[in-house]
Amino acid sequence: MNRFSLSIGVSGAADVVRLAARAEAAGFRGLWTSEMFHDPFVPLAAAAAGTSRLQLGTSIALAFVRSPWVTALAALDLDILSGGRFVLGLGTGLKRLNERWHGVAYGKPTPHIRECVQVIRLITQRAHTGEPIRFSGQYYDVDIQGWQRPLAPVRESIPIYLAGVREGMIRTAAEVADGLLGHPIYSLRWVREVVLPSLARGLAESGRDRGQFHLCLAVCCAVDKDVARARRAAAATIAFYATVKTYEPLFAAFPGEVQRIQAALMRGDQGAMAAAVSDEMIDTLAAAGTAGDVRRKLAAYLELADSICLTPPDQLIEPAESDRYREALLEAFGE
Repeated sequence: MNRFSLSIGVSGAADVVRLAARAEAAGFRGLWTSEMFHDPFVPLAAAAAGTSRLQLGTSIALAFVRSPWVTALAALDLDILSGGRFVLGLGTGLKRLNERWHGVAYGKPTPHIRECVQVIRLITQRAHTGEPIRFSGQYYDVDIQGWQRPLAPVRESIPIYLAGVREGMIRTAAEVADGLLGHPIYSLRWVREVVLPSLARGLAESGRDRGQFHLCLAVCCAVDKDVARARRAAAATIAFYATVKTYEPLFAAFPGEVQRIQAALMRGDQGAMAAAVSDEMIDTLAAAGTAGDVRRKLAAYLELADSICLTPPDQLIEPAESDRYREALLEAFGE
């Protein structure tokens, strides 16, 4: 099986169905949708209608901005619509985003996400049985009685993957989830020195072995015959993430570049932000160039992961350009 999946956005329903059908015909493993500019669940319903084999997942849905009940029902619905092909990918998101954009409590993200997973699992497993659903914790106090979902699930459990950048969240994913969703600008060094050891510790603490857990690494990929153009697109996405405090550890080797990127941000100069990204940063944090260049770079990631989510540049560039890089990935990595 092709170990590559693809990150997609939203245009029209027909475009989502077309893209999903192309990915399936090309032998891709799956499609992932994110939650920055659109709802992560809705596009997958359209993709499910036009495919029969692709895995369909959220990478990511924000865990704290919906009640576990709402998230569980969305997961159950999508699993039925897809015939058992849905993966619920969850992430904490940024503290500022949760509290200022959504008006929800963030708390301590690691115990919060742990409880969230527990409640969602409880609901998805009991919704069709009519059994009381009771959970009392630090962040959730759920008491559902006298209710039964009139639809049986299509399988016993829905896989839950968690996103993580730092050691604590990665270890938590290994303890309570079925997989880890890597960030698109993990470096290979970060995977080897932080991700894999943290996963090993978490799996050991949960009494599981590596074969019971799925590691999906995402990589920012820009395929173009014009290598300079591909690298500029990758640089724009790198520059965006370099301004986010949560991702500081990923940029520890590039303090001068980060300082210049942040100064450009304060001036409102997006072009200067991308221009401040050095060649070394691009080589470390992305795969950009011809199809052969990108394929060679991804070979090293494939040695470490169970699957790879190919993510086109999607920050500080026009949506049409991001779509063009997505099409290029379909062409380059289909079987």
